[in-house]
Amino acid sequence: MPATRLFETTEPRPCTATKPGPGNDPWFSNDRSRERAARICKTCPFIGRCGYNAVASRATHGVWGGVVFPGDKAAALEKIYAQLLDQFEQRRPIELGHAPAPELPAATAHRRRRSATATAA
Repeated sequence: MPATRLFETTEPRPCTATKPGPGNDPWFSNDRSRERAARICKTCPFIGRCGYNAVASRATHGVWGGVVFPGDKAAALEKIYAQLLDQFEQRRPIELGHAPAPELPAATAHRRRRSATATAA
């Protein structure tokens, strides 16, 4: 199975514009500040790639691609993953131009497992 490619950028993004204090990160908080973070995400020029990264890495918590993640709730995550992959497809021409895009990850909420040979090594 090929390695999953994640997108990275050094461009400014709303999620990196401010340095949250200890225990005060709205993108990974347990309170209403996540809703504020999701609204801020909607202004990000890389929202599609962020959502793709969340699906590719099987994120379960935090705010990714403008969406508040529900935690380890497979049914809810699968809907969110599908939504974020659709968002990525819509934004692909804007965010990637003519650059080739990686294969889309599956929208299933199951985490990837290491193969038995990889864990035995």
